[in-house]
Amino acid sequence: MGAIRMASAAAKSQVEALFDSLALEYVREREQQLSFISQKRIVIEMLMGSRGRLLEVGCGPGVMLPDLLAMGFDVRAIDVSREMIRRAEQRLGAHPLAGRCHLAVGDVERLEFGEGAFDVVLAMGVLEYLPAPDAALREMVRVLKPGGRLVLSVPNRAATYHVASSAYLAARRLVGWPRRTEFAAKPCLPWTLDRQLAGLGMRKLESQACNFIFFPLAELHQRASDALNRALAPLARLPIAPFLGAQYIVKAQKTAWRSA
Repeated sequence: MGAIRMASAAAKSQVEALFDSLALEYVREREQQLSFISQKRIVIEMLMGSRGRLLEVGCGPGVMLPDLLAMGFDVRAIDVSREMIRRAEQRLGAHPLAGRCHLAVGDVERLEFGEGAFDVVLAMGVLEYLPAPDAALREMVRVLKPGGRLVLSVPNRAATYHVASSAYLAARRLVGWPRRTEFAAKPCLPWTLDRQLAGLGMRKLESQACNFIFFPLAELHQRASDALNRALAPLARLPIAPFLGAQYIVKAQKTAWRSA
C-alpha cells in the first residue's frame, strides 16, 4: 500500500512539473486552439440551467473562469500546479466578478471541501493525468449535493485518432525506436467512464464527442486538420461520434448521498 501511495505521489509531482512548465503556453495559446474551443462550447451548453456553487478541478490559468462567473456561478477553482494558479490569479485580478471566485492549489484525490458542498463540479482534462481515476471520481461525487451535476471532459481512447497513434507508438517500440520521454496522458473509454459514474450513484444525462482529428493528419497539417474538424463538428451527438471524436464529454447527476 505504501508503494502505491509513493507511486501516486511521484506521478502527481510529474504532472505538477509538467503543467508548471506549460502555464505560459496555456496563457498564450489555449483559448485560440480549436480543440479547446470545441470542448468549451459543449461544456457551456451542458452547464446551462445550473446555478449555485461550482468547483472547477484542474482550472489551469483560468481560461474558463470568466465564462463561469458570467453564468452566475460562485466558483471555487483548484489546480495541482502553483504556476497555473498564479496565472489564473493574474487573469482575474481586475475582473469585476473576481470576488465570487476563490483559487487554490489542490489535489482532486483529497478535496478539502465538505460532503455536498457544490451544485456543480467541472473537470476538463484531469482524469487522464492520474494513475487511476477512481479516487478522483469518488471525491468529485462526494462534494456534490444530491441532484448536483458533474461535467467531465476526457480524451477518448476509442476514437480513431488515439487508436491509430497508439498503434504507431507500439510499432516504434517493437522495432526499438526511442520512446517518448514526456509525461503521457492516458485516454479513457467512454463506456468505462459511464459505468464508473453509475457505480458512484451518478445518472448520465447526456454526452457528446468532439475534436474530430485523425492521425497523422493532425501532426502533419494543422490547418487541414482543423478544417476537417470543423466540417465534422455536427456529428457530436450522433452514435458514431465516440468512435471519431478524440474528446468525450459527459454530464451526470448525483442521485443519492454517497460516502467516499
